[in-house]
Amino acid sequence: MGFRLDYETPSGWVARVEEDTLALLSDHAHCELKAAASAQAMVAKNGHHSELVDALSAVAIEELEHFTRVHGLIRARGGTLEPQDVNPYAEGLLERSAATRKVRFLDRLLVAELIEARSLERFHLLSEHLRDAELAELYGALRQSEAGHQALFERLAKELYDEDVVEARRTELRAIEADVVANLPFAFRIHSGVGA
Repeated sequence: MGFRLDYETPSGWVARVEEDTLALLSDHAHCELKAAASAQAMVAKNGHHSELVDALSAVAIEELEHFTRVHGLIRARGGTLEPQDVNPYAEGLLERSAATRKVRFLDRLLVAELIEARSLERFHLLSEHLRDAELAELYGALRQSEAGHQALFERLAKELYDEDVVEARRTELRAIEADVVANLPFAFRIHSGVGA
């Protein structure tokens, strides 16, 4: 299964993150909240683009539905939503990409597309390799949504900007994203590095 990413997460990452599934789920819940907030922020700043407003409003709602599902699973397993600090993956990607940015909103769309692509890749690995059947089912069920969000951000970028500009910038951002994720330390996070 191709995810159009320049760095491929080894399947062994799953064996490490499943050592603390409550921490992984808590991070996942925060990822869903941040994805919803990001979609809402794009809506708030682009109210003149009605199709974008409709599409990203739906994304925000769906991300909150995913948050509710993941949070319910955390509670059912006796856990609570842990406090969230800075997400090194997203922060690293945004910080590294800013140095070469030419068009801010194009970058927002393409970074969102990349984050969805990385989430899709990780959800695929979790659904295929987790020993915990309930969690494997959860991540399998969420893959279609992540794929849809990735495709949406790509489509919006191509509708708003010249396709050659989009493809050139995507190539640059994919390389940055690969370097960021490959150099992150391991943590019980959806977007952690693999570590030693």
